[in-house]
Amino acid sequence: MESSNIKYTVMRRVFYSYALSIASLTVFWQGVFLGAAAILLARWLHVASIIKNFLSVPVGSVPQYIYSSFLSAITHGEILTAITLILSGAVAVSAGYHLMQVLMPRMLIVRHT
Repeated sequence: MESSNIKYTVMRRVFYSYALSIASLTVFWQGVFLGAAAILLARWLHVASIIKNFLSVPVGSVPQYIYSSFLSAITHGEILTAITLILSGAVAVSAGYHLMQVLMPRMLIVRHT
């Protein structure tokens, strides 16, 4: 009976250490924050209207449109939406950068074989 109790205690510690190792990964937290930002943006913004607005703008003036829309959102009191947009963009860029750091050495190895 005592051996199963020891086994349970050891396995519980193994699971705790595994959970801590996952929680200490930067990519895990980037995924959590990116997911939360995506949920908040989807809740506050209507994605279909954003796509419709982007398609109505000429291609060369999209950066100007984004800039003016962002400034308009800030001046009309939608600060929380603007902050969420900035943070989600920063997390997406950071996650993309870290993924490329991980994947580029592997792609080079595959290319040389």
